[in-house]
Amino acid sequence: MLKGWRLNLLLFAVVLALAAVVAYRPAKDAAPATLSAVKPAAVGNMALLRPGRPPIELRQREGRWWIEAPFKARADEFLVLRLLSILEARPLSQLPGGDLKRYELDLPQAVLDIDGVSYAFGAINPVTSEQYLRAGDRIYAIELRHGAALPARAQALVRRVLLDEDERPLAVILPQAAVRKVEGRWQREPAAHDPGGDDLQIYVDRWRQASAAAAEPHDGRTAIADIRLELEGGRSVVFGILQRSPQLVLWRRDNGLQYTLLEAAGRALLEVPGELKK
Repeated sequence: MLKGWRLNLLLFAVVLALAAVVAYRPAKDAAPATLSAVKPAAVGNMALLRPGRPPIELRQREGRWWIEAPFKARADEFLVLRLLSILEARPLSQLPGGDLKRYELDLPQAVLDIDGVSYAFGAINPVTSEQYLRAGDRIYAIELRHGAALPARAQALVRRVLLDEDERPLAVILPQAAVRKVEGRWQREPAAHDPGGDDLQIYVDRWRQASAAAAEPHDGRTAIADIRLELEGGRSVVFGILQRSPQLVLWRRDNGLQYTLLEAAGRALLEVPGELKK
């Protein structure tokens, strides 16, 4: 008799759980295959609006994405594509419109404007692990990853690579030494001992491929020394050293950004092959 009572209680709990799911999941309509027919490559402008935060504005120019506000900087194309993935999102369901407050879309958490079309992000359903989104006059349930891709600050979208794709060093000039290509061969100046051309090539490649842990507008600190990179084509780039340890912080003077590199990565840029260890 006692076992039967426990079984009935268990069945009653299951019924309550199913009822909760139904209560949290509104009635559905047929959802489209994707939210938009526009392809990410065709987009030219984006803006991300969050309550109480400055708008983040982005623009595509000649195949590259740039942050236009709240400051100007090259954007990370991969992160921009994550934002644009909302265009190709497959709605889990289409929900009855009209009651925006029910889905917290009367005061959305964020609004992503893509070439004049707004996508408003509302409440998260804790039972179904979906987020409500309004596109035009329609409301959808979408996967949580699309809302998670929205950055809180513009700094999160900054491209963290120190050099652009077409910036190839011919010389790296530090306060204590320089590495320079002379008649097709890398040389160290002054040469404490010959480090070998391969070691110098690896060192220059570190600069060419260097990526920071964080990038943001210069905070106003004065540089304690400069590093100058002479590039192919006659151009040069100057990095001010704002901090050497525990993390290396470099200020690229021409774009106004400062880059924070983890300790090992920073040390690899500052230690020129052939230096005598202290």
